[in-house]
Amino acid sequence: MEITRTLGTYSQMYWLLYLLATIAVVVFAIGIERQVRRWRLGQGKLRDRLDRPLTRILAVVIDILTQRRFRRAQHPWHFHAFIVWGFALFFLATLCVMLQEHFGLPTFSGVWYLGLKLALDLFALLVLAGVSIAVWRRWVKQPVELSRPAGSALPLVLIALLPLTGLLLEGVRLSRDDDLWARWSPVGYGVASFFSGLEPQSYSTLHQGLWWGHLSIALVFIAVIPFTRLFHLASGTAALFFVDRQGAAALIPLDFSDENATSFGVGTIKDFHWKRLLDADVCTGCGRCQTQCPAWLTKKPLSPKELGEALCTQLSNKSPEPIAGTAVQEEALWACTTCRACEVQCPMAIEHVPRLVDLRRHLVLAESHFPAELQTAFRSVESSGNPWSLPRQGRGDWAQGLDIPLLADAPDSEILFWPGCAAAYDHRARRTAQAQALLFHQAGIKFAILGAQESCCGDAARRTGNEYLFQSLAAKNIAALSPYRVRTIVTGCPHCFNTLQNEYPAFGGQWEVVHHTAFLQRLVGEGRLPILVAPRSAAVVYHDSCYLARYHDMTTEPRFLLAKALGQNPVEAPRYGQETFCCGGGGGRFWLEERTGDTMRGERFRELKACGTQVIATACPICLTMLADGLKEDGGEGNIRIHDVAELLADACLPGGFIDIERRPL
Repeated sequence: MEITRTLGTYSQMYWLLYLLATIAVVVFAIGIERQVRRWRLGQGKLRDRLDRPLTRILAVVIDILTQRRFRRAQHPWHFHAFIVWGFALFFLATLCVMLQEHFGLPTFSGVWYLGLKLALDLFALLVLAGVSIAVWRRWVKQPVELSRPAGSALPLVLIALLPLTGLLLEGVRLSRDDDLWARWSPVGYGVASFFSGLEPQSYSTLHQGLWWGHLSIALVFIAVIPFTRLFHLASGTAALFFVDRQGAAALIPLDFSDENATSFGVGTIKDFHWKRLLDADVCTGCGRCQTQCPAWLTKKPLSPKELGEALCTQLSNKSPEPIAGTAVQEEALWACTTCRACEVQCPMAIEHVPRLVDLRRHLVLAESHFPAELQTAFRSVESSGNPWSLPRQGRGDWAQGLDIPLLADAPDSEILFWPGCAAAYDHRARRTAQAQALLFHQAGIKFAILGAQESCCGDAARRTGNEYLFQSLAAKNIAALSPYRVRTIVTGCPHCFNTLQNEYPAFGGQWEVVHHTAFLQRLVGEGRLPILVAPRSAAVVYHDSCYLARYHDMTTEPRFLLAKALGQNPVEAPRYGQETFCCGGGGGRFWLEERTGDTMRGERFRELKACGTQVIATACPICLTMLADGLKEDGGEGNIRIHDVAELLADACLPGGFIDIERRPL
């Protein structure tokens, strides 16, 4: 006996079905076209985001089916996954029916049919459970981060009605037909008991009414997608496809040679790149970005969610008004550390950091309106190549007595070591550069430094909006390196690492750039840096730098080195890895005072202190300085030591050690 069921119950009415379906699709297309016209108000071309199309398509499919972007941090995601997976299965079943009914393919028969029946029933329940949880969260629990705009209920009603009418329809069918495979629809089989004993005509009338009702709900669902909160089904898919593969790691350069340019950065909504306008539309107000934003969590006026909603309002109104100072407070724009906590948590892949930097660019380049501390830093970097106006000739003083040649004297060096501004000038951070250099010597690496020829990489200048200064610094550094055959640059600063690796290539700087933790891991793995000192018993908690963990997913390298140096894995903070909490120094905030709310450095230090270790390790000179300031704020100087990973490794690998964890002051 063939395992299947009779289809085409109302085949004589298919013409009406196709007419209604055509109307629904036309309404859907009109709505989508209207939304696309909004995005086309922005700048840039579609081809900007069409590289590697197959990779993009595969990434979208994986994102949707695995719900991996929802499975982050402490946020409920199962209810959303139930709905997505359920509707994916409903679509598959509809496709199978169509293929068998219209093309004669056996896609709704055999063991496959039985498995599909069972899955459809179970996932119909899961979809209803998912809707119930969503309703409970939105209108009962009401978490503060979750927006509840008008019209939020309609999508959930439609989502619930589809599986509900489907189960009722299946129940009526099973109560009417002598189906040998009825128990493979356990929920429908249970529903069927409520309809037993009806007259044949009543069965027919009820089934036909439910069938057309179920169909109508499905077609209404399709038609209203562009006009309701359901639009994120389409816009979210588009946002995932068009996501910048490098993201905030490489900002879009401004073209200062464009004679037709009347302004730089983003002043009004139409100045944004078209993808930023798509991002404004795709936001669902879930608030995941807000719950992870270090500025928001330390009582600053910045909320990534509220910024996105303000931009959406500006876009809907096609507002000619300036964004900064009207739609969003300027103080909020300067509170961002560009840590990307918001982007990592966003299930819609909204590019929060680039759009905020675009707004900063306009304030700096077009309005000359920015915090006074930045003016001092900009002038210092422009004149001295560092933010402290210290002499260029002193940039290599940290290397005195370490037998490190200048690149001009050793042009064939296999490695150029780039310490960065902090390690070159800051008294405490110098120790990290010295530790790295001594480890390179110990491993037999031939390396050199630029010395006075090195200038600030421009990371902070770029992320505070001074693109012109950044490009001049990039040109200066690239010109300084061009006479030499530099192939590999090693740096101990994650900000320099990101800038040299991801942003300089747009201006002609092409090198292999390696962070010192990855380079040292390679040396230890090759046996070139054996552990010479017995591992210490002191426990260490590791602080992940945002620009390592979130920008480059580099979390294993520093932990590998700490495990080797200390003979035990580091203690993990409550927020670690890609969920690390920012020290407060990124995005140019290193140059600015925190005058509102709590300090981010203090918040992070207290969290690390609560781990109960005597040593805090990091792999970023900015994090080192910020955490040291957090220690001072806490009044605990002398109780806890803060060290770079390289210092701890040097203490274990150098014959005479490098630091005394128990006694050496910071």
